[in-house]
Amino acid sequence: MEQQLDRAPCGYLILDHELRIVEMNKTLQLMTGAQQPKHMHDLLTVASRVYFQTYFTPSIKMHGTVNEMFLTLKSETGSLPVLMNTIERDGSYECALIQMSVRGEYEKELLLAKRNAEKVNRETAEAYEKLKTVMNEVECKQQELMDLNFKLQQLATTDPLTGLKNRRYLTEQLEELLLQAETGREVALLVIDIDHFKKVNDSHGHQMGDAVLQELAWRLEAETGSADIVARLGGEEFVVVMPNAGLKDGLAMGNALCKHMETAHWLHVPITVSIGAAVYVAGEGMDSLLSRADEFLYKAKAKGRNCVVGDE
Repeated sequence: MEQQLDRAPCGYLILDHELRIVEMNKTLQLMTGAQQPKHMHDLLTVASRVYFQTYFTPSIKMHGTVNEMFLTLKSETGSLPVLMNTIERDGSYECALIQMSVRGEYEKELLLAKRNAEKVNRETAEAYEKLKTVMNEVECKQQELMDLNFKLQQLATTDPLTGLKNRRYLTEQLEELLLQAETGREVALLVIDIDHFKKVNDSHGHQMGDAVLQELAWRLEAETGSADIVARLGGEEFVVVMPNAGLKDGLAMGNALCKHMETAHWLHVPITVSIGAAVYVAGEGMDSLLSRADEFLYKAKAKGRNCVVGDE
């Protein structure tokens, strides 16, 4: 990258047609704290990622440019509102990202972005009107693509055995919740492990072990709250994330789950679970929170299993 661009007073990106990051200047690295992101989506918050996926590609393909697109980037200090201008050149997308610092500007530019999106939609509708002879084919292909993207997204975020959310989805959601927790929102996390699961596999076979994992998954979903996130970490280990819940609520949920699993009429092999409960501490990262909950899980096992252990 040219030295002038590397030190420019705004972020600068070059993306390929798959939206992978080819180059990124030091200014943008400093703005976001991201050193080597691989894809444009790695820089965006969840909400901005959805907006970007919806409007960027149609606009750049129709016009070869995207003007003043309002986005929110992830950063080490939280979120970072920017305006992005993009031009297609020599088979790649060159993007300039300007940081915004005033709320009124945010709202103004968000309205402008909405108007641009409406303009894109209007122009797209006019283009379809001129291409009536091929409209049905185009719509069918678009629907197929949307269906395929939805299926791919489901596959990418769903554990194939249990149907629960997987570690990737958990990571994305937990990172977002911890950003919100910096403003005072509580987050409790439970790590759940099946007691003596190896004995289930050894005595009844792995097919029965899989059936037990599936039954535990739907029991966890049935017993937790609608706002809670239930995910499978891997093996016989599961996680429940409880937004807006403190230690008292986390321990209460953990005890309720232990009791339910112990007394339930299992369709397959009856099991119990051990649970570690941890609550987010200001400034703590996701890995640290998971690690603390995992430590409490091992204490629960050392205590005799079929119980929950959390912060003192």
